[in-house]
Amino acid sequence: MMRLKDAASKLMGLTCLFLASASSLPPNANASDPQFGNTPPEIAYPQQDLIQYVNPFCGTTGGGNTYPGATAPFGMVQWSPDSGRGPTPAGYNHRDSSIHGFSLDHLSGGGSYYSGNFAFMPTPSPEGLTAALTNRYALIAPFSHRNEAARPGYYCVTLDDGIQVELTATTRSGFGRFTYSTNGAGTMVINAGSNITGTSNAMVEIDPGTRSVSGSATGGHFLGHPNVCTVYFYAVLNQPFASYGTWSDSKLLKGQTSGRGKTSGAYLVFDTSRSRTVLAKVAISYVSVANAKANLEAENPITTFSSKDFDRTVQNAGRDWNAWMNRIQISGGAREEKETFYSMFYHTLLGSTICSDANGEYLGYDGKVHSVTPGRAQYGFFSGWDIYRSECQFLAMVAPKQASDMAQSLLLDYQQGGAFPRWGLATEDSGVMDGDPSAPIIAGFYAFGARDFETKDALAGLVRAATDPSVMAPRSRIYERDALADYLKLGFVPEDQHGIWNGYGSVSMTLEYASADFAVSQLASALGDTADSTKLLKQAQNWRNLFNPETGYFQMRRRDGTWAPGFTNNVLTYDNNKAYQEGTAEQFIWMVPFDLQGLVKAIGGRDAAATRLDTFFTELNGGEKSTFAYMGNEPCLETPWIYCFLGRPYKTQQVVRRILTELYSSAPGGYPGNDDLGELSSWYLLAALGMYPELPGSDVLVLGSPLFPNAVLHLKGGDVVINANGAAKDAPYVQALTVNGRLWNKPWIRFSDISGGGRLDYKVGASPNKNWGSDPADAPPSYE
Repeated sequence: MMRLKDAASKLMGLTCLFLASASSLPPNANASDPQFGNTPPEIAYPQQDLIQYVNPFCGTTGGGNTYPGATAPFGMVQWSPDSGRGPTPAGYNHRDSSIHGFSLDHLSGGGSYYSGNFAFMPTPSPEGLTAALTNRYALIAPFSHRNEAARPGYYCVTLDDGIQVELTATTRSGFGRFTYSTNGAGTMVINAGSNITGTSNAMVEIDPGTRSVSGSATGGHFLGHPNVCTVYFYAVLNQPFASYGTWSDSKLLKGQTSGRGKTSGAYLVFDTSRSRTVLAKVAISYVSVANAKANLEAENPITTFSSKDFDRTVQNAGRDWNAWMNRIQISGGAREEKETFYSMFYHTLLGSTICSDANGEYLGYDGKVHSVTPGRAQYGFFSGWDIYRSECQFLAMVAPKQASDMAQSLLLDYQQGGAFPRWGLATEDSGVMDGDPSAPIIAGFYAFGARDFETKDALAGLVRAATDPSVMAPRSRIYERDALADYLKLGFVPEDQHGIWNGYGSVSMTLEYASADFAVSQLASALGDTADSTKLLKQAQNWRNLFNPETGYFQMRRRDGTWAPGFTNNVLTYDNNKAYQEGTAEQFIWMVPFDLQGLVKAIGGRDAAATRLDTFFTELNGGEKSTFAYMGNEPCLETPWIYCFLGRPYKTQQVVRRILTELYSSAPGGYPGNDDLGELSSWYLLAALGMYPELPGSDVLVLGSPLFPNAVLHLKGGDVVINANGAAKDAPYVQALTVNGRLWNKPWIRFSDISGGGRLDYKVGASPNKNWGSDPADAPPSYE
């Protein structure tokens, strides 16, 4: 009997793989999605089958904190497995060998526990339900990765009990196919209280007549903060319920249709003697159950409810994903390099997600229901401290419509909630991390071509946020800029100011505010506001006030201007105060990306800075308490490119290539740190293309060298072709470059040089060319 069961399990695993492959597309297929928000780009060029290179399991262990489940680009629903017997930030760890549920929402690389609502768990019988009321792991089922598969928009696993689970998704809905292993009965448990951080209130309702289940869950507490969010769901199943019941907290209610409590849920029993396959269509909303139902009707109507319908949805999801992947077409290079590239591209489009419903409604930061302008979508989940460094620029290039809607969403958050979010969730700001990241995000969107938003209103709000200490979100009582009054009066954030989140403070806050000031000054200049541009560029020079020339580091100062005692550069804290956000003084010394020439002068000149960088990159990923680089975390992402400001771009090319090849891959452990909703992925993509947006809010791209012989970026303004004659894994050094046919010796360009279509033709090799880009006059710009 065991041999027969194992054989059946293996056969179902093969079915998973077959269906995953069947979701890929032939060249020249057209992609379309009737729902606004994540509509894939129009295809005016031959399409390639590029989703074959995407591995959704990339980053699912080793700290990447991604998930492998089914979702659409920028999708509201992320139907994905929750593995193991303990919490995982994204719900899944590839090292686990058991699954305890398949919940509807997840954060990709968030690095903190959040979401995991409305977990579906198929089980052979209702036995064990009583234990499941108080133990989310009671129905856990073992599985083997041999019987698991995933492609963009599709996930499948055959559990060891023989039940096969297949999941796919549209923007706001999910579609599940559950095949039970034996004839007779099968049970589906839906846990409304499965949020990974717990729920304060959960509700579920069963309607046997319509074969539907609906409910809500209130939870949140991202990184321990008091923020909460209510999520609603509506699900329809294709088979009638032979029996059913609910639970309210620890009380099982057999035959009842309603459950309410701190936790609650429902169980459904099916007679599978006629068909072992149960189909489920589900949607969520942040507004109401009615809107969740409307989302389902708009995107995944139950008028077609069959296995063919499921397969069609898988193909549509693959078609949409493939259209997005074709925005950048890579030629040459090893297969594993393409797999890493497109896996990173995939994860970059899982970052900020749509939070408005198909009817345009969304819950604003003021706690009220609003409607978007027709044709737009409201976005949430902005990992601000992370994504301003390269992801917002990348999205503006390849997805200008979506990026414009994201910028507009941040503006609406400000107008409705009182402050631009620092780490925005679906319906309010968490206040996590320091700085004012909405400023460089919005300015970065604009600089790289996403300009379809209310730019003047956004600028006015950002200027106010940088100059008015009263700007605060009343609902959450989060100030947009902690300690802004001191920053404006003293020119730095003093030692005794630590911010709202875990006491991190003065040094990193000052440096973050300086970068934000610079970004707003660039946006103001672009929009013709000379006065604010000049004012904020001057304010950005506040970084100088925390530089101690005697030690060569940024240090905390007291209100009287004296240096705080107890400084050391190799720990997070000194004198019982936390000066640096997730880093050390050695890692934060480089965080003046807009005035690197000024910083270089301060630390002793180009040779001294280069020597210091050489030592810094002795290790590439030393961690947040290290005196070496930590390329798995955001404060260090801009550091490899600094060599280009020192007349040594060949060292940028060398170090960036080491990072690409040593720290990244498409494997489950393929990230050097949290992906942070796509930020590390975007860094990889731009670095592999040979460029990085070093200066926040500016369109300057500092150049490295391309990893691939050929890349074509199909951008809104025209195609950008990047050719690299001689490109190879071990050939990172630029020998010569032409830009749009002109000989080019500068290790930087502006996006405006290529935004209307352009060419970068490199000659690269295995030996450094120390002359190219070495002239101080050719260094990227710095702003004093």
